[in-house]
Amino acid sequence: MPQLGELVANGRTSRVYAFGPDSVVKVQRPGVPEHWSELEARFTSVVNALGIPSPEVRSTIDIDGRESIVFERVTGPSMWQLILERPEDTAGYASELAAIQTEIFRAALPAGIPDLIGRMCAKIQTASQLDAEDKDRACDLARSLPHGAALLHGDLHPGNVLMSRRGPVVIDWFDAAIGHPAADVVRTSLLVRPLGADAEHPYLPAGSAEILNRFLSHYRTEVHDILDFNDAVLPVWESVIAASRLAEDVGSEESELLELWRRRDPQ
Repeated sequence: MPQLGELVANGRTSRVYAFGPDSVVKVQRPGVPEHWSELEARFTSVVNALGIPSPEVRSTIDIDGRESIVFERVTGPSMWQLILERPEDTAGYASELAAIQTEIFRAALPAGIPDLIGRMCAKIQTASQLDAEDKDRACDLARSLPHGAALLHGDLHPGNVLMSRRGPVVIDWFDAAIGHPAADVVRTSLLVRPLGADAEHPYLPAGSAEILNRFLSHYRTEVHDILDFNDAVLPVWESVIAASRLAEDVGSEESELLELWRRRDPQ
């Protein structure tokens, strides 16, 4: 078996290492549920088979007692790295992310990808920041929203798009689901928004509030022009997605997510 090579990426729940001449291996951190690797490998294989630009899953293996995923190694910087290098191109990359997301929405519906509302409610029920009444209210609101029938990435932001020679490649498909496109747009907006002045952005490090706000503004305008949304329902999506994100060990985002939940439509 090849030995672990250089550390390629260091995330909240996993580390990614070079593995052999043309692969990487994603190793879950201790404490991450064992079945997460199997789910991510399965979801990524499903979307890859649809022709969506995503890394090929080569195998799952045991690394130090933890199931890990071997992916093809996609060579190229992330979209976020390019934005930091050329902030004057931020608007163009925001438009590109919106186009990538729209193509995912328009893909054929694959078998084996779970329903978004079910996944959200399962997360909400584990959010320790919410009491039982809030959890039930959040799930009721989620179930009242239009379900939709599109493929959603569930964690799309510029750090999860690698700009390879063959074009953009979308990584990290663990949160893939079938649901309404508005939910994915709101989720991306929450992931990209700037945080408080003293908080380091967990997904888009070294990003100034100016760059993040510029990206978010152009992204929202672009995606609104592409997709026909009922704007009135977007704040409700924002509330329930904020509630579900509270289950994700969000650290410095917690107070803002709680505030978004508390601002929900009281009806």
